[in-house]
Parts: sequence; structure tokens; C-alpha cells
Amino acid sequence: MTLALGLLVAAIVIGVAAPAYLRLAVTPRVRPGLALAGWASSVLAVSLLVPAAGLLLAFPADSGLDGLIGMANTCVNAVLSRGEVVWADIARLGGAAVLLGLTVRVIAVALVTLRRHRRDRREHVTLLRAVGHADGRVLWIEAPVPVAYSVGGRDATIVATRGVALLSAPERDAVLAHEQAHLRGRHHLLVLLADIAAAALPFVPLFRLAPDAVRVLVELAADADAARRHGPGPVRSALLSVTAGQAPDTALAMSRDAVDARLLWLENSHLATRRMPVRAGYALATVVTTVPALLAVGAVAALVTLYCLVAAG
Repeated sequence: MTLALGLLVAAIVIGVAAPAYLRLAVTPRVRPGLALAGWASSVLAVSLLVPAAGLLLAFPADSGLDGLIGMANTCVNAVLSRGEVVWADIARLGGAAVLLGLTVRVIAVALVTLRRHRRDRREHVTLLRAVGHADGRVLWIEAPVPVAYSVGGRDATIVATRGVALLSAPERDAVLAHEQAHLRGRHHLLVLLADIAAAALPFVPLFRLAPDAVRVLVELAADADAARRHGPGPVRSALLSVTAGQAPDTALAMSRDAVDARLLWLENSHLATRRMPVRAGYALATVVTTVPALLAVGAVAALVTLYCLVAAG
């Protein structure tokens, strides 16, 4: 049971404290992909730690699954007369029921959201293909207003109007590079993951704040990618020229989210290139996610060991 308690504490620590320490990575001196990877991996970590803890609590204490560091149940049995720990079994099974119930809710919300998202995306792209002209991955729509957005999924598509085609060549290339970065980075999937987490368990601070944070960070990451390829100047100019138009909620539009913050970020984008390499950033994001979990599991194991020593003495 010690491991189960450790995983549960780790989920609580990440779910409550992660927004605070992840904010430290949101700075022009660090590539936005680092903060994005940190948010996404933290949401995924909590989503996996909760059912793992629930499953370990659900199995009998003598099942062996928590045998190496499962001292809690044995220790409680040892220090109580007659080894009767009915209350501990009730607490264990009750905790398992709550955690697995939360997991079932997340799965149910995910299935409903994915089905609706897939249907809306398919209907939107089908409609646009009937009136537009496809050129590779780009679907051009006859409209004078410059609008650009991308739609993820199996039939990933960039939607752009003729107004975008009439922009200067550097601006047009920056717009298309921005949307291609969304597709390469699977940013639509990351946004969808955050939306599902917030809809399923909004009382978890990390989940509640994830949709807004991830939406801004995917735009910053796409801006950074486009700026590395075409320079920050054309990206800034494109942000001011392109509008969000009638882009659906399932799409990522060039100029819909946090435009002012992104313009300011692009002014300081040269700072990031001097600092952290991309691979080092992703490695650090993994460390940021795993270290709190390991510390929580270790702390619980240490406390259980101390309790056993004190009780035995």
C-alpha cells in the first residue's frame, strides 16, 4: 500500500503545485516548447498516477504487486492487537473506489469529447473541400480577408483564404510555417488533452488552468518555429495582418489567442536562441514532471518506515 499512497501523493503534488513551478518556464529566455512539454507531461502524469494508485489500492495486501515497498499494511497489522485492520481495508477499498471512479469519469468525458471533436472536424473539412481548392496540405478558400488556421487529426489540413495569398511573400511563408508547426507538433492533440482534463476534473488546479495555458503555449511554440525559419519580423507582421475569422473551436487560428503577448514575445525571441537547446529543453521538461513524483513516493516510503520503526520500538 505504500507505493499506492506514494503515487496518490505524487498526483496531488503535481496537480496542485505544477501550475506554480511551470510558470517559471514561461519566459522569452526559454523556448516555449519547454513550458508546453511541461504542462502536457504533467497533465498526462496525473492522469496516469491516479488510476495506478487506485489499482494498487484495489488489490489485496498480499497480492505481491506492492511487495517491495508495501510496508504500510504489514506495519499496521504488526502494531495493532490481533492484526485486525478492518478500518484500513475499508479505507483502502474506499480510496480505490474514488480513484477508479475518477478514472472512469475521465475516460467517459474523453470518449464523448473525442467523438464530438472528430465529427465536427470531419464536417467542417468536408464542407470546405466542397468550396475550396486543395494545394497539398493547404486548402485555399476564395475570400478577400486574410484568415489562416489549421485542423488536426488524420486528415490534417491548413485552411487559408486568398487574402493570405495576397500578403507579401515573407508574411505568407510565415503564416504557413506557423500552421505547419501546429501540425508537426501535434498541438491540436495537446489542446484536446487539456480540454478533456479540465472538463473531467475541473477541481484539480492543474487541469482547470491547462486549457488556457496550453492554447497560448502552442501558439508561442508555432510562432517560435516560424520565426526560426523566416525571422521574427515577418511573423509579427503576419500576426497583425491575419484575422481569426470563422475558425472553429477545434482549429488553431493564427491570430486568435494572446496576440499582444505573442508580439511582445517575438520582440525578445532572440534571447531563447542563446539559451537552451531544444533537446535539453525536452529533457528538462521530463525532469520537471518526474522529480516531484519521485520525491513524493520517496517521502511516503520514508514516513512509513519511520512509523514502523517508532511503533516497533
